[in-house]
Amino acid sequence: AMKCFTPHPRGSWAIRLLAAAAIAALIALLSACSDSPVPSAISHSATLDADNGQIAFVSVVLSAPARVAVEYENEYAGKFRTALSERAAEHVIPAARLRADTVYEYAIALERPDGSLEYAARGEFRSGALPANEFAALTKSASGRSTQELILGDIRIRDRPIRYLLMWDELGEVVWRYGSSFRQRMVPVARVQPDGDILYMGRGADDSSLRRITPLGEILEETHIDGDTPHHDFLVLDDGRILYLGLTCADPNDPDGCGNDTEETNPRVDTVNIISSLSGDPAVERVWDPRDLWDTPAEWRQNAVETSSDGGWLLSNRRNSEVFSMSADFQTVRWRLGGPDSDFAFPDPTDTFGRQHTPAQLPNGNVLIFDNEVPLPDGEGFYSRAIELSLDFEAMTAVKAWEFVPEPRIYSETRGSAYRLENGNTLMNFGTTDDPAAIPAAVIEADAQGREVFKLETSSPPDSGIDFSMYRANPGPESVMGETMLRAPKER
Repeated sequence: AMKCFTPHPRGSWAIRLLAAAAIAALIALLSACSDSPVPSAISHSATLDADNGQIAFVSVVLSAPARVAVEYENEYAGKFRTALSERAAEHVIPAARLRADTVYEYAIALERPDGSLEYAARGEFRSGALPANEFAALTKSASGRSTQELILGDIRIRDRPIRYLLMWDELGEVVWRYGSSFRQRMVPVARVQPDGDILYMGRGADDSSLRRITPLGEILEETHIDGDTPHHDFLVLDDGRILYLGLTCADPNDPDGCGNDTEETNPRVDTVNIISSLSGDPAVERVWDPRDLWDTPAEWRQNAVETSSDGGWLLSNRRNSEVFSMSADFQTVRWRLGGPDSDFAFPDPTDTFGRQHTPAQLPNGNVLIFDNEVPLPDGEGFYSRAIELSLDFEAMTAVKAWEFVPEPRIYSETRGSAYRLENGNTLMNFGTTDDPAAIPAAVIEADAQGREVFKLETSSPPDSGIDFSMYRANPGPESVMGETMLRAPKER
């Protein structure tokens, strides 16, 4: 977990006690003699988090207790204000959402009796750089502006022991990160909770599978689940339980051969499970096993689960290029879309999809899909897109209602996501490419007319030896740690 180190007076404990007594006496004297409605600042400073230089801690000692906020700004990075603290004479307030290696000015604001703010002191600090081992060989470019203040994503760099969860600001700058030693075959799915904590899926050196952290990187809960290992996707249910896709093996006695070259002899199986909590000795219930319905291993692999607009569940089978709807109790397959056993016909064959990710049923009943594998017109290769399909349950047809294809085209073979935003735009992640030096991976936001409003491209030089991928790009939270944006970042 990340730690904040506060400097202490040097010398013997006797000297420290005398110094503390002197400071207390000075605070009492200033408080008694002051006619100001708010106290004054005796001292203040800013230090960076020891493990993450994109978080600063602003410390202040006041002449009397008060509620405090910190405003911090940079001409291009924007201006922010932390939430008001509890009433106290000494404060350590974290300032988050910092761009790397950037100078910020800060002001300590004290709450007046009428609720307004009075500025007591000012200073500045420089945030830390991004970790060189993982980020030095990556280059990025951004254009436009996202309608989201924050975008939550991830980056995996092969042959490196660490993977990162990231938040980008609306201009594509990294303003938050959390590194963890995920196992290479695990995908880092993360979701921000209403209280600001982050729940993510991954396998680390300690073999944990699900972990809840604070934005400061403090680990609150973690658990490893024997049996059906959390894999590819999860949802937090209304009652706080967690529904997840669980990876198991057809032959549990041969875990090393599961899903490797012997996949057809010992295939992987993705079940649906519910865990009661992440702490203590949680109860785990398997609520669905595809082997109860289907005999072929290709039908046993799922890579996404989502709630549907009619109260059921939507699952994605990548190997069969199929999306299917399950009843709320997981007892009935209500319909299948795409793949060899589709209940829907496609009047236009170009509306079919392949090896998809993140299907979601929209409020209008349409299904939005990140379509990984669209054949090129000449039949030589593939490209990827986001596509929205309108389902006609009388004619049992599926027709394209909207699509977005980046220019130049990108073939994101094994990663990708598409999410419909509340404003009607769509946020997409084209997270892998065959040649990241020539065709960068991209996070793109497009509007309802298919016009690109924001693009963040990440690439690695051909001689860097860096091979990276991004799994998903999610609409981020409104803030990292409850801060309010007072001025948006601007382009240089």
